[in-house]
This record gives sequence, structure tokens and C-alpha cells, in this order.
Amino acid sequence: MHQPLPSAVRPGPALRRLVWLVRLLALLGAAVLLTVPLIFWLQPDWVRNAAPAMVGLGGHPTVVDDRARLLGGLASLPGVLLGLAALWQLWRLFGEYGAGRVFGAAAQRHLRGFAAALLASALVTPFMRAAVGVALTLGNPPGQKVLSFMLSWHDYLSILCGAVLLAVALVMADAVRLAEDNEGFV
Repeated sequence: MHQPLPSAVRPGPALRRLVWLVRLLALLGAAVLLTVPLIFWLQPDWVRNAAPAMVGLGGHPTVVDDRARLLGGLASLPGVLLGLAALWQLWRLFGEYGAGRVFGAAAQRHLRGFAAALLASALVTPFMRAAVGVALTLGNPPGQKVLSFMLSWHDYLSILCGAVLLAVALVMADAVRLAEDNEGFV
């Protein structure tokens, strides 16, 4: 006979510490996402030195003018927004865990939301890099504009991790629903 999953459990000290750590890291991540990209795109020298390698342009000529920095910043905005969405879901998920509601509907929803944001971010990242590459070469003379699409091993692993985490979230939600259905039969 199966025991139903408890709707709430008392979190132990290890889980409470982990909740505190993950929430602290989520706050730090949000602060970084809200400041570093803005500072990056406002600094022409930083963009000139770092951006071409980040987007796969290597030694290809780039023009880092105001238009390129504005378009590059706009192209990177979906990654920032998806990152903030993922961190918000993580914050809420660990709030549920901290309250002991590890199998609750809200925890399942936030786990699924985090996984979906992580997967979306992994899928969008190569396209964002390509758009930044176009922004950086848009000011080049004809024949020197570049559309560089790069899918790295890191991108591939991120896509797989997001997909696996989304599958785990969906399976956990099904398990909770099944346990609740079985509770009515016992």
C-alpha cells in the first residue's frame, strides 16, 4: 500500500541552509543581470575587446559605435529577461521548500517554470549571439558584414539540462497528482 505524499514537511537544517544559499545566489544573480550587461554595453572599449570573441567573430573587423552598442544591448535583452525569470522561479521554488511544501502545487509550478526558463534561455542564446554579431558588423563596408551562428557544446549541454529538468518537473507533478488520486481510494 502506498503512502500519500505529505503536503508539507518540516525542513531540516541542511535544507534550510540550502534554501538560504540558493535564495542568496538568486539575489546576487539578479543584481548581476541587472547591472553587468548595462555597464558592458555602455563601455565601448569593453565591447570592442570582449564581444567579438563572445559571439564567434574572432578577428573579423567590427564597428563598435553607438548603434552597434544599442543593437547589441537590445539583442542581449531576451537573455537577461529569461535569466531574471528563471531566478524568480528559483526564488519562489526555494521559498516553497523553506516552508516545507516540497510536493505542493506551487513548488511543482515553480520548478516547471524554472526549467522552462532555463530551456528557453539555452535555446535563445545562439540566436542572441548571432544578432550581436550582426550588430557589431553592421557598420562594416559591404562584403564585411557577418552573420555568425555558433552552437557550442555548452549550449548543447544547457539545452539537455533544461529539457531533463523540465521532464523531472513534469514527472514530479504527475507523481503528486497520482498520489493525491490514490489517497482518495484508500
